[in-house]
Amino acid sequence: MNQHPHNKTSPAVSFYAETLQNFVKATGDGHSYRDDSRPLNIRLKPNELYAVRAQDDKRFYRTVMIKKNQLNGGFQTLVSNPVMGTIPDGIQEVPQEQVFKQMRDMNSSMVTGQDLKAFPFTGAMGPSEIAPGNGLVSQHHKNLQRRNER
Repeated sequence: MNQHPHNKTSPAVSFYAETLQNFVKATGDGHSYRDDSRPLNIRLKPNELYAVRAQDDKRFYRTVMIKKNQLNGGFQTLVSNPVMGTIPDGIQEVPQEQVFKQMRDMNSSMVTGQDLKAFPFTGAMGPSEIAPGNGLVSQHHKNLQRRNER
């Protein structure tokens, strides 16, 4: 690194500037170049439409959308009937394997055993009131019975 003779900097700053210069040389012109010709695996986003080319007849495609299932918290894949023609602009084509892989990843909690409870939905209500002691009638029901005595 060339420094002007009147310019005095500390060794740490000089080392930092030299490191930055070496970094700039190593990264080239700032553009990203891929050496691998295989397609990238993209992450499918819920509520977005994708197209999957039919493997048995390349003239056909299906549209695929991933939706969150509000009942169990998992994800569901919605697949259209086969359509003959070209995929419309604005719909990204993805390989069929990517759709299956992502569905396995998104619903992996079902496999881990966390969602395999007998009663996974507890509902919005609190715990039920039980009768205290050996009594068969709860205090709430006793209060309701007395309400008609007034």
